[in-house]
Amino acid sequence: MTHLKWCVIGTDPRMEKLSIFLKELNVEVLYLQTKAWSYQVERDLLTFQPDILVLPIQPLQIVTDTVSLDYFKTVKKCFVGKLSPEWTRFFEASELDVEPYLENEQFIWLNAKLTAEGFIAAYYLEEHEMVAGKHFMISGFGRVAKLLATQLKRMDAHPTIVVRSSIQLAEAQAMGYETRKLEQGITCDQSIFVNTIPAKWLTKDFSSLLTSCQRFYDIASSPGCSALDETHSDIYKLYTSLPGQFLEKDAAKLLFKCVTESVKQLKGGTLC
Repeated sequence: MTHLKWCVIGTDPRMEKLSIFLKELNVEVLYLQTKAWSYQVERDLLTFQPDILVLPIQPLQIVTDTVSLDYFKTVKKCFVGKLSPEWTRFFEASELDVEPYLENEQFIWLNAKLTAEGFIAAYYLEEHEMVAGKHFMISGFGRVAKLLATQLKRMDAHPTIVVRSSIQLAEAQAMGYETRKLEQGITCDQSIFVNTIPAKWLTKDFSSLLTSCQRFYDIASSPGCSALDETHSDIYKLYTSLPGQFLEKDAAKLLFKCVTESVKQLKGGTLC
């Protein structure tokens, strides 16, 4: 049995914390704090020759001419977040053992819980007001929206679910939430609006939300929901990585558990 060498890449604070947690297990770790796949990254990988590679949630920008399998020769397992079309083509053409941790159901739900709690932290930072008694409109009714609505209700706030889907409307109503249809010209009545829909739906047809809300928080995946040319920086607040921004230690622990449990199944290596 050989000791596995880890390389962790990314600028999200949780990635640095992940490398620290691994080092505490006496694992040999190379942490590269970068948003790009560069020639320097390639040189570092050739020198270090990692067995396990952990890529960040947001895809690395490729600033080299191409990505070669030469830099993955020693990699037994590669953990990935979101992939750009270039990275998708690269991994599909390779025979690498690739595991998208964003498709791990336990990781998804617990990360959604951290995102909901992270929003509360962002709200306090921006508003300097208590949550209790406030009105919130939440677009979408996926994992994050459900957990956030539950959290707000527990804090004596008044969440309203705003969706297009008749199925989600019915589901939210059945769970006891006030609901509204997400449609053109909808207004917010000076509520706090929170978007959880990972699509660019905020067009001019829905700009009435920005003029009628107290604040518009976009906590969906990067690059957010806005398709408007105007920034509306005083109203529109983009928070696309709440766990990494406000709960980096818990977010890193979650990722640490996800990747280390998977690596335990590898043959011919030990975690530390």
